[in-house]
Amino acid sequence: MARQSSSAGRRSSVPALVLVGLGAFLITIALALVFFVVPAQKKTPLDINSTTVTEVAPGAVLVGRALAGNAPTELNADRPECRPEDGAEAEAEAASGDEGEGDAPEGEAVETQDGAEADDSEVQFPVSCFIDNDIPLYSQRRVMAVEPSDADVITLQAAQSLLREDIAGGDEVESLINATVDRITLDRVTAQPVDEATSTLQVVAGGADDTAPTGFVREGLQYKFPFDTEQRAYDYFDASTFTTNPIEFVGETSVGGIEAYEFTQDLGPIDMWSSIRDHFASISDGYDPAVESVLASYRREGMTAGQWGLEGDPKREVDMRRFYTNTRTVYVNPATGQIINGKEDIFQFFAEDQAEADAFFSDKARLEEEKAEPTRTAVRFQSGWNDETQESTLAAAQDSADTLNTFGRIVPAVLGILGLLSLIGGIVLGLRGSRGGTGGRTTRNRA
Repeated sequence: MARQSSSAGRRSSVPALVLVGLGAFLITIALALVFFVVPAQKKTPLDINSTTVTEVAPGAVLVGRALAGNAPTELNADRPECRPEDGAEAEAEAASGDEGEGDAPEGEAVETQDGAEADDSEVQFPVSCFIDNDIPLYSQRRVMAVEPSDADVITLQAAQSLLREDIAGGDEVESLINATVDRITLDRVTAQPVDEATSTLQVVAGGADDTAPTGFVREGLQYKFPFDTEQRAYDYFDASTFTTNPIEFVGETSVGGIEAYEFTQDLGPIDMWSSIRDHFASISDGYDPAVESVLASYRREGMTAGQWGLEGDPKREVDMRRFYTNTRTVYVNPATGQIINGKEDIFQFFAEDQAEADAFFSDKARLEEEKAEPTRTAVRFQSGWNDETQESTLAAAQDSADTLNTFGRIVPAVLGILGLLSLIGGIVLGLRGSRGGTGGRTTRNRA
C-alpha cells in the first residue's frame, strides 16, 4: 500500500512540473517581447516609398524667366505700367522733366536716357509686372529608401517641388517654380543624420538645370521623428535655407483618430542668399559655377528702388536679397515617429538688408498690401497635405502602431497572464500531490 501512495504522488507531480515549465516559458516569451523583440523592431523600415501632395492653394510667384527677359508675364501684360508703349511714354515724360525733377511716379518706368540711346533702350518695368498673383500652387514630395541602407542606417532620397496648377498639360518645367533633390543617411532608431559628410541637397531654382550637389554633415530631423517621440523641442533641418532650428512641441492631439503630437517651427526672415552662400562656402573650395547659378536667383542687383516700389528716390540703385519665412506645423505619431500630417506657410520676399526685411515682415498692414498687390514677393504659398495624402499616411501609421501595440502590449500581457496562471496552477497541484502522498504513507504505517 505504501508503494501505491508513493506512485500516486509521483503521478501528480508530472503535470505540476509541466504547468510550472509552461508558465515559466510563457512569462519568458512575454518579457522577451517587451524588452528585446519589440525594441529591436523599432527601426525605420527599409521599404519606404511614399508621396505627399498638398492641397492646391492660391499664391504668388516672381517669374524669373520673365524678369530676366524684361518681358511682363501674360497675367500682367494688360496692366498700364506693364505695357511697353505706356512705359515708353512714362520714360519720355520723365526725360523731358514733366514729372518735376525727372522722378517717375513710384512703380512706373524709372530709368531714362537721352538722345539716340533713349530710342534703343528697353523700358524698365516695375517688378510687379513679373509677379503672378492669386495663382493655384501645390507642392509634392516623394521619399524613397535607396542604398546604402542596412540594419543600422537608412538612406532616403526625397524629390520635392513647388508647381503651378494653372500651367498643366504642357512642359512640366514651365509649371515648376523650384525643386530640390535631397539625399540623407539616417540612424534607423533615432532618425538623426549620421555624423558623416554623406548628405547632399541639389537645388533647382525657377526651372533652371543648374544644380549644386556637395556632401555635407547635416544636423536635425526632417522626414521622420524617433520612435517614442518625446514632448520636447527637436532640432529640425530646413532645406530651403540649409539651416537647422528648433521645432517646438505644442501639445497632444489626434489626427484621423490616431494619437499625435503637434510641433511648430517659426522661421525668418532668413537671408537666403547669405545662408546658402555660407553653406556652400563651408563645404567646398573655390569658385563653383553651379553654386553661383543657384545663388543668382536669391540676389538682384542693378535695379532701381522705383522698380521695387521702395520709398525714397525711385532712381536709386538697390541691391535686393531674397528673405525666407515659414511657419511649419507637423503632426507626429509618438509611438512610431511618423509624420502623419503637415502644413507650411511660406513667404519669400526681397529686401535691401536684414533690418529692412525685419521691419517689413513685422508690419502686418504692409504685408496685407503686399499680398493684394505684390511688388517684392518671390514666393507666397500656404497649404497642407491633401485628403488623399492624409488617408494613405494615416493608414500606414495605424498599421505600424497596431503592430507595435499588438506585440509590445497585448501579446505580452496575454502570455504573461497565461504563464502566471500556469505557474500558480503547477505549484498548487504539486503541493497537493506532495501532501496527499505523505499523508497516505503515514496512515498505512500506523495501521
